[in-house]
Amino acid sequence: MYRLYQLEESEMKNIVSISNARKDLPKLIREIEKHPEVVFEITVRNETVAEIRSAKTMTQPGEAVQKLLRLRKKLSSGGSGQSREPISQRVKDYLYPERG
Repeated sequence: MYRLYQLEESEMKNIVSISNARKDLPKLIREIEKHPEVVFEITVRNETVAEIRSAKTMTQPGEAVQKLLRLRKKLSSGGSGQSREPISQRVKDYLYPERG
């Protein structure tokens, strides 16, 4: 019916033909409700033409910017004896903590 592959640790994509998407739309919607990180790619003749994904955003607008600013302040305000760590080394861990 559809092929599943994992892009990153948190995002999973499924490739679905347009005919199967029409037939199984209620099932796809239920799957997205259970697992908001799932993305369905709709293909026509093996070419991706659309994606179906959850409308729920994983983060609120502006939340990433606020987290970056807090991280920058935290890392730059270290004492004189502390070594500085570039923000880019931990930014993804800080912005996208594991939700459990």
